[in-house]
Amino acid sequence: MIPPRIVFHAGFHKTGTSSLQSALRQHRTALAPLFAVETRATSPALLAAAEAARAFSIDPNLAAAMDHALTDWTASLTLQPGQGLLVSSEDFAGHMPGRFGLPDYRAAIPIARAIRSALRTRFPQLPLTLLYTTRDAAGWLSSIHWQLSKHDELTLGPHRFARRYAHAADFATLLTSLREALPDTPVIEATLADLSLRRLGPVEAVYDGAALPAALRASLPVLPPVNQAPPHDLARVFVKLNRSDLPRDEIRRMKRDMLAAGAWLLGDD
Repeated sequence: MIPPRIVFHAGFHKTGTSSLQSALRQHRTALAPLFAVETRATSPALLAAAEAARAFSIDPNLAAAMDHALTDWTASLTLQPGQGLLVSSEDFAGHMPGRFGLPDYRAAIPIARAIRSALRTRFPQLPLTLLYTTRDAAGWLSSIHWQLSKHDELTLGPHRFARRYAHAADFATLLTSLREALPDTPVIEATLADLSLRRLGPVEAVYDGAALPAALRASLPVLPPVNQAPPHDLARVFVKLNRSDLPRDEIRRMKRDMLAAGAWLLGDD
């Protein structure tokens, strides 16, 4: 048996997080003797805390509300003797850069401090590791641009977007700042490029942090990727729609129709 511990995957968006969380949910029964699993999809209290963290990233005056939500979440947790905790939600880095005027992930640092405080108060005996998954700058900026193009407010084309938000893709500097802000808490990084070569994909990063036994890891099933970008580039089309004078409801309907048509036309036979 391994000593119980907490691994909290707190970011970043578009780094294989949907696939990682899907795997955690589907592996949770096998993991249960060693680890409880918490994701937004399975824990209303964690969802509320993640939403509070996103709100804080827009308005730092909401720090107390975030702290309260994290306390409520940790209070809802019941771990069995010898059981640790695996948590994943990229929203604990705040809203993705480019939304609501946010230039980068600077809110990730105070959010990480709040996570550490809440978990140490609730589980003082369990060591905590913070995990962040990252991606090459060009691929990340392209993926973020695609994601944001689904929202009405994005009017920048991909090249202008990449130039404006290049700083947000500097994960090395941000991780250095996180480690300096939390010197007594391990902050580890795993890159999507490396994880994509591993048997279980992105979730391997969590299992590395948890020191999951090799026999248990080998017994876990490989699962298909989730929420991958479409094989067709609709981001430029969506941005043009966002720039248009069409009614917002009409723009959203057209986007839904194009996504559905693309999935049908270009999906697997």
